[in-house]
Amino acid sequence: MVSTDRVVLFDLDGTLIDTAPEMHLSMNALLEEEGLDPLPYESIRPHVSNGVMGIFNNTFDETPKLGGRRFNRYLDIYEEHLGMNAQVFPGMGEVIGTIESKGIPWGIVTNKSKRFAIPLLEKLDLFDRASCVVCGDTTDKIKPDPEPINHALLLLNIKNSKNSFYIGDSKKDVDAAKAAEISSIACTYGYISDHEKPESWDANYYVNRPIEIINILTNVSE
Repeated sequence: MVSTDRVVLFDLDGTLIDTAPEMHLSMNALLEEEGLDPLPYESIRPHVSNGVMGIFNNTFDETPKLGGRRFNRYLDIYEEHLGMNAQVFPGMGEVIGTIESKGIPWGIVTNKSKRFAIPLLEKLDLFDRASCVVCGDTTDKIKPDPEPINHALLLLNIKNSKNSFYIGDSKKDVDAAKAAEISSIACTYGYISDHEKPESWDANYYVNRPIEIINILTNVSE
């Protein structure tokens, strides 16, 4: 077990890894099976941080059913495409390398289920480097509830979270960080729709590029 007073936790989709291209590819594969017209990438990308239901709510006219035939078929298609063209956001490799060079443990807290999150991280050679991975089905509740972040802090034996960070690209990430009493870094490069206003999230810090995270970690006293 790690003994430290500081940790850096990342959201997954739209923060650490750019998964929108393969989620878009998977959705269009489903639409083709359904005899429907494909959708442009720009119509899918802003909703990826809200998961499959977020994409479905902005794709189909009828209310989608969690666990329904179409929902389950999409998951199967996505699993087939998992990791084919997902990649860490530009500059994120340097961010992780800097964190590791400082001896700071880092982990992932995502609403994505283990079925997809862990194989994706393994394909990108990140799973073994992360000190913890908390998925959407690891705890009873998901973000914006603080339980997943609190679980990660417990796993890493963090006694005082005031020097730690949670990095994400959505309001639910910031809200979860606040509730867990951990500093939040909002990523404006992530999957944010046109009607959202990140400045209203009241995050502790904002970054337009991953590389800016290094400045925040360096400037905040350890």
